[in-house]
Amino acid sequence: MDATQDAVLDWLNTGETGTSSKCMAMWLAFGKRTRGGTFGNHPHDPDDMDRCLKLLATAPGLRERLPKMAKLSKTWAALVARWDEIEAMQMDEIGLNWTKSRSAPKTYALMKEVIDGARKRAA
Repeated sequence: MDATQDAVLDWLNTGETGTSSKCMAMWLAFGKRTRGGTFGNHPHDPDDMDRCLKLLATAPGLRERLPKMAKLSKTWAALVARWDEIEAMQMDEIGLNWTKSRSAPKTYALMKEVIDGARKRAA
């Protein structure tokens, strides 16, 4: 087991997790899909995104593996393609762990645009 996998296991045991961040952790660290397939296992809102960003902060070795998430679904592919933009907006708007604000309307609007666009292309 490598250091990134160790960090992920520690995060899974002690960190704040959600469906999308668990999906990221298991796929990027171990190549395993989470239960229930991939539909809906992507971040839907800034709260989900915050958990994903906290995972990346805890296990920074996952960041270079992030493009692998695109293999799971068209929605993940769309989010990964604009991850840096979404992350920058979220960090500017609310910071990690909601340290700057309790509201993230710009980040939510951007995520919704990306997710809705992916769904339209998939239909």
